[in-house]
Amino acid sequence: MRQVILILLLLLFSSSVYAERRSQIWNKNDILIHPWKYFDLNVAEKIQYSPQNNAVEQKYGELFVIHKPLTWFDYGLGYRVSYSNVEIDWVQENRAMLVAEFKQQYHNFWFKFSNRFEYRDYKADLDHFRYKQQFTVTFPSLASWGMQFYTSEESFTKLNGVGTHLARLYGGISGVHSKHFQLKLYYAFEKYKLIENWNSRDIMGLNLSFIL
Repeated sequence: MRQVILILLLLLFSSSVYAERRSQIWNKNDILIHPWKYFDLNVAEKIQYSPQNNAVEQKYGELFVIHKPLTWFDYGLGYRVSYSNVEIDWVQENRAMLVAEFKQQYHNFWFKFSNRFEYRDYKADLDHFRYKQQFTVTFPSLASWGMQFYTSEESFTKLNGVGTHLARLYGGISGVHSKHFQLKLYYAFEKYKLIENWNSRDIMGLNLSFIL
């Protein structure tokens, strides 16, 4: 495990320093509760930290209620309150979300296609709808305690005429996967659009999930 963490740190350092790209460190913690049959309740909080600015650039809390009627399909509703550190002030966003996910196993590989429709509500006159799609491949377990590699791509499209403005490519590892706990480490390469220019960012993330 220490070797995996070291490799991810080296990837983040080398890509951001030598390519002179900006970088962020992400940490997400969530709790998954199964209150009723076929239903899950997920509560999460996330922080996005900038090493260059030595400051938190974004933080949010969210809640999802997920219905799982079939083994290969689930859907649900979510709500997020986030704060972005823009120049000298924090900007609040309230986001309502509708999600749907399709998944299938094939020869110990898992394939997952996720969809999310959002309504992003700001205090300023910047409200808009947005669509997110994500495709993930999880590879077979490498150890009995659940170590797995996975790769994923996602893109975000504003439905107000702006179009696609954000995309990410992930590579990561599920380090611990037990009945009540999961740890994930990943690296992501991000492209984001500001006005008419596309910029790049390197991200290293850590997700901790507690299953009750």
